[in-house]
Amino acid sequence: MIAAGDMQRKAPQLSERPVSAKIAAEFLQMHARTVTRLAGAGHIPGHPIGYGQRKKWLFYVSELDEWLGAQISSEASRRRQGKGEQVA
Repeated sequence: MIAAGDMQRKAPQLSERPVSAKIAAEFLQMHARTVTRLAGAGHIPGHPIGYGQRKKWLFYVSELDEWLGAQISSEASRRRQGKGEQVA
């Protein structure tokens, strides 16, 4: 079994276009500022464009979906470990 932190990120499809922080936030059901803050800290996959405070962040929905799935599976794994069950 591959741990969430060890999972290699797949490259987005060539036809997939990046989306803004606003659209990424809608997908993740978060505020756009939270999404950019998490991306800046390296907690979620994002691609910075530019430098400084005016930096713009772009996101691929496929990467966010993969990240979200990893978060859900790692949370389920932590819950199983907390209840004394064996995790393969």
